[in-house]
Order: sequence, then C-alpha cells, then structure tokens
Amino acid sequence: MRNMRLLIECSDPGLVVSLAEELEHVLRHVDFARACALGRELEALARELGPAFEQSWRGFRLEVPNDGGHAPSFGNREPVDEARLRELLDQAAKHDLGPFELRNTLLLPQDGPTPETREQYVRDLADSIRSAVWEEGTIFQMPVALPASMAIYRQQLVNEHTASVLSAQANHPTVGQCWVQDSVKRLEQALGEVNTRAEAVMEYELARLDPADVESAEHIRWAALAARLGKSVEKWLQAAMEPLAYLYQQAALVWLLWTECRGWNPARPLLEKRLEDIAERAAGVYTADGVDALRLVYDDLHHPPWGGLRALLAEGDAADEDDSVAQ
Repeated sequence: MRNMRLLIECSDPGLVVSLAEELEHVLRHVDFARACALGRELEALARELGPAFEQSWRGFRLEVPNDGGHAPSFGNREPVDEARLRELLDQAAKHDLGPFELRNTLLLPQDGPTPETREQYVRDLADSIRSAVWEEGTIFQMPVALPASMAIYRQQLVNEHTASVLSAQANHPTVGQCWVQDSVKRLEQALGEVNTRAEAVMEYELARLDPADVESAEHIRWAALAARLGKSVEKWLQAAMEPLAYLYQQAALVWLLWTECRGWNPARPLLEKRLEDIAERAAGVYTADGVDALRLVYDDLHHPPWGGLRALLAEGDAADEDDSVAQ
C-alpha cells in the first residue's frame, strides 16, 4: 500500500506593508530592482527618524511570494510596534516614497537567507494581473453569467422540457435505485434537447447582434459565451476589450475567456494571438518585469503551475519504492 505523507504547517499572524498604487503604476514603474531599492529607502528613513522607528522596521523584507496584495510588499513575522510603524509609513508618504497600506497575513515566513528573487517577483506580478478578474469587480465577474436574454430563454426551455418528465417520474410505480436511474436517464435526455435548442439560438444571436446595440455591461457575458461555443469570438472579444484602458486589464480578460472555454475549442488560437499581441505592445509601456509577467500569464495557460502534479506524484511513488526496497 502506498505511503502518504502529509505536512501541516501553521504560521503566526504577521504584518505586510504594500505600496498603495494601482497595478498599472507598478507595472510601468516598479520592477524588482526598484522594489528592493524602495525597501532600502524605507530602512534609511527609519534610521533617520530615530531608534524607535528603526526598530519598528527591523525584520521587514520584500514579501515574495505575495499573499494576494499587489507587489511590491514588505513582510515581517516578528512582533512590531504597529503604531510606530504607521507613523513611519506616514512619514514615507510625506517623503514621496509612495503611499503605503498595512495589512495582516497568515502566509508562512520565507525560507533561506535570500528568498527574494526577480523570478518570484515577476510571478507575483502575473498573479496580480490574474487577480484583476476578482478585484476589479466592476469590470469582470467570475464565473461569467450568461447574457440576460439567453439565461431567460434557456430557463424557459428547461421549464418546458423537464416539468413533464419530472411529473411523470414522480408518479412512476418503480422504486429504489431502478427509479433513480430511470429518472436520471429521462432527465438527461430532456436536458440534452434543451442544450441543443439553446445552443442553436445562442449561436444565431452571437452572429446576429451588433455589439453597439448591446449594453456595454453585457459585452463580457456575450464574449464569454462566444468563447465557450467558439463562435463569433473575435467580434465579441473586441467589443469587450474596447472600454479596458490598461493592457493588464485586457490580458486579464483574455485569461478569463481562456478559462471559460478551458483552452480547448476554436477560440484558443485567437486568444493566444491576442495575449501575445498584448505582451508585445507592453514592451514600450511596462518595465521588463511587467512584460515578463504578461508573458508568464501566457505561459501558464499552456503550463499551469499545477501542471507538474503528475511528475511530483511520480517522484513520490519512486521514493516510496526506494523506501520499500531499503526496508
């Protein structure tokens, strides 16, 4: 029998100081080198203000990986004079080091003498780009709902095609698992008919409608539906992108649509090309780290971080076999 080892770690609450700038500003101006320099500037300011401030900043280091806040952040897991730290951050804003925000974290402390690397910082930026799907709720929603008219239409079909099936099965004389299986089979047939009819109408509406005649709030819903069906994708993708002012928002939209179609239908080549184009355009706008973060978003679509799970499990199996042989 295979041996399974489970490691559970807990962390005491810590404090994290984050630069309170929009992600667009960070992608344009704050690369890994600048983030490290910002930490040194905060340390120098604390030293200048006196021993109490210097003590409040001691132990803070660049927080990578980040736990959801935008990079750059600086974390500490040791006890801190929070009141004095807030005074330091107020002084930092007055010295034009940038506005900062203070929050708690339960993320485990970083290991090793120098865990802060450009590679991890770029990955944090990529995570922040993807996080825009949740954080910028006025733009994105996940999962993306059906367009209102299509949701209403499919609901009507469900009511029409399943009510009679459910009513008939409720009065069917069979009992037990036989009744359950027969009911599921009949309901599945009815829902299959609903799906066929609904998809036909959805494809027709995707091709027929002019995005200019549709409320802008509905554009992403139609774009997501287009991506799922692989129909009229370019038209609705363009409509959904038009109001997005920043390149990272456009990249987040492409990532969102990719997840909606799971990267396997005819929408995939178009979404790949669009994300590549966004990264190329960003080369003259974002820092090299910002551009690499966009490219990492693209790469992760093909090789998600959890894609190596099979290899990790294989390594675990090999280790178990070696242990068995040794015993």
